[in-house]
Amino acid sequence: MFAQFFGAFLLNNKLVSPETLAQAIDDKKNTRMRLGVLAINAGLMTADQVEHVNVAQQSVDKRFGDLCVDLGYLTPADVDRLLSEQPTDYLLLGQTLVNNGSLSNADFEAAISAYKSHYQLSDDDISNNQNDKLSAIVKDFFHFNTAENARIYTEYVTLLFKNIIRFIGDDFTPLESSVVNTAEAEYIVCQTIHGKYNAEICVACPKAEYIAFAERFAKETFTDVDEYVNEVVGEFLNVNNGLFVVNESNELGIELSLDPQQYIHNGTVKYDGQAFCIPVAFAFGEVEFIISIS
Repeated sequence: MFAQFFGAFLLNNKLVSPETLAQAIDDKKNTRMRLGVLAINAGLMTADQVEHVNVAQQSVDKRFGDLCVDLGYLTPADVDRLLSEQPTDYLLLGQTLVNNGSLSNADFEAAISAYKSHYQLSDDDISNNQNDKLSAIVKDFFHFNTAENARIYTEYVTLLFKNIIRFIGDDFTPLESSVVNTAEAEYIVCQTIHGKYNAEICVACPKAEYIAFAERFAKETFTDVDEYVNEVVGEFLNVNNGLFVVNESNELGIELSLDPQQYIHNGTVKYDGQAFCIPVAFAFGEVEFIISIS
């Protein structure tokens, strides 16, 4: 999830365009991590130093790491440690953007420093997928601190994004949320949670995105929306909500129940109170998740 929110950070700060980011997200699966970006991320080298080594390589037949040691930028132990570390997705995204010329090393250095500072992140937080840090990012990014049920919104959406990565794919970017009173789309699937509190959650999008979302979850190919496609999208919602209900019971002793899913074609859902609309830009298009908790 840190990679997805790093992408959103770059987008919101106008460091990349939506089209550039979408292409980089698709390309990063083929990206090979370079030592320079790893060293910048670790704070062991500056962007200027990395550029100096890149220029020096044009006249000296030596590997990047060996030149860094010769120039006194890194120790042999630094090189071994950096090369042995498994690169995280947000670094692969940054490397891809550097590779395709969308960001310079200096741009990346400034962006990753600002991203970590804004969310008070360390490399260990990112490498270990620290739940408290992920939740803090979700709460801040979607402005849930303004909501009456901030904890519930935060924990629900944190779980939702984990399950999107798990079941749909990691090639997406969360976009800025908005507070709405209605949801309107070509295709909508809704499910209500009842108990100590009530929550209504909807997945809403046009036909093409609806089919693509179903294809990702079912790992099948569909040509049109039929009852089975509806059930597939509804089952994603049911699985996510079921896991949320179990977590609430196990961790807080809050007992909740799920209503059957409802399917709406070319319709509108109205909410009694405020609802957060959370758009998510996938490689195949945009899907909205609308959540209302009371």
